[in-house]
Amino acid sequence: MKTKLWALFLLFLLVFQTPLSSLSAEELPSGSIPSSARLRALLIGCDHFLTQQDTWPAAESNLHLLSDALSADSRRYDLIRSYSGSLATVEAFEDAVLNAFQSAGRQDISLLYISTHGVFEQNDEQSRAGLLLSDGEQETLLDAPSLQRILDQVPGIKIVILDACNAGAVIGKGVSVQDRQPFLTGPDYKVLCSAGGSEASWYFQGGTEPTVTGASYFATVLANGLGGQGDFAADQNADGQITFAEAYSFLRDNYAASAPQVYPQNADDFVFFAYDPELPRPIQKAVTDITFEDTLLTAGQSEVSFSFTVQRQAELYYQIIYHQDGAWQFDQAQHFLDGEQADGSVLPGRKMRTLSLNTGADAFGYAMIQLITLEEDRPVFQGARLLCVQPASGSVTLNVLTDPSFDPSAGCELPILVQHDVPCGLTVNVQNADAVTVRRLAYEAPTRPQQLSPAASDFYWDGRTNRGEPAPGGEYTVQIKVRLGTETFTCRSEPFQLISPEESGSEE
Repeated sequence: MKTKLWALFLLFLLVFQTPLSSLSAEELPSGSIPSSARLRALLIGCDHFLTQQDTWPAAESNLHLLSDALSADSRRYDLIRSYSGSLATVEAFEDAVLNAFQSAGRQDISLLYISTHGVFEQNDEQSRAGLLLSDGEQETLLDAPSLQRILDQVPGIKIVILDACNAGAVIGKGVSVQDRQPFLTGPDYKVLCSAGGSEASWYFQGGTEPTVTGASYFATVLANGLGGQGDFAADQNADGQITFAEAYSFLRDNYAASAPQVYPQNADDFVFFAYDPELPRPIQKAVTDITFEDTLLTAGQSEVSFSFTVQRQAELYYQIIYHQDGAWQFDQAQHFLDGEQADGSVLPGRKMRTLSLNTGADAFGYAMIQLITLEEDRPVFQGARLLCVQPASGSVTLNVLTDPSFDPSAGCELPILVQHDVPCGLTVNVQNADAVTVRRLAYEAPTRPQQLSPAASDFYWDGRTNRGEPAPGGEYTVQIKVRLGTETFTCRSEPFQLISPEESGSEE
């Protein structure tokens, strides 16, 4: 647990950066929600701890953010219940879950959000993932098997949102292949995690009262994407339905400090949030529609251009944070006042800006650009982007690891761990025994600093082709490509076996 202190013009603004160590479904067509489905939500936050640093008011603020966002869902939640700092035992947690979702039926949707410290313990014999439950006087580890045991008692679809350090370890993501023990899998579960199993998750705090300015980056971005500030930004096709895939994609693009994780990886077309696109939607957020020209850069390419829309006049700052020595250097961040107006404010309208990275001609690595407004003397996080700067030339050492086999019909996904010794853009292809690509998982996708050792990026295959159809059982490999300058580097995994439904004895 570390605390980072940084200043935006030191005389009047202090912001802390602290990690948070934070029908049955198979009978329903993918993405389908029957009109009779009832929605309920349980939001749990812990801010005061015995073995970890307190995070107040972050978790409490996160509950307000998610509650406000979910309240705007046009399908109407029957219940949105919050527990802030009052659950400290597994028994109390189980009682809260079973009480909140006691009326759930097989066609219903039950959403659980938890903001706390996360734990991922590793030793020679086994690894254990879990979440801390604490009220400041008593503290208990809710491990992943217990979490699944409790949620398995709730019929219908469970949406689980884990906002904590190492949260991805619960679903076996963002960890080395040998440490992978996935829980909360199968057709009943839709899971979002704020970080991979080996990563910290971050919050920011401005001021001393529990407001939306003291909240996690993850919860802020998710709530904004769902219309928490009147801007349904995650709805990529503006059809009034934010699918799980759209929500995850929005988080991947706008939440830069960690790598969010999802199950199922394909995220299907399940409707996560709904609204009426014809109704007026007053936008409260000061800055929207942040777009970067490119997030995969080359050493020597120091200028970064981006655009955004200012909804109302606001004082706007930019912060550039570099990733060095395996960590984000928040306390060495560069700060820039926009300065469009003499008073430091920016007028409403579409804006284009260019910032220069503090890198040399041969430097490569990761940087994060944050947009922050100052409102009533408090910083308000507006959005961020992760930049991956790869070498202009040279070589890259690649290796790819997978499981020897997997059974998609059982809800399993194939973990693909791509090891690379420099930041780069990865193209990931799943190929059959004839070396024909059946699924492209990524094309020149920028790598992220996921704290895996050696440096690696994780991908997951659900056993489907590019057409969305189940791939036939048989032998496959994963091909990796990286382009540096004029050269292309490739790597191929050992063959693995996709087990067909016939072989596993289950039905598709």
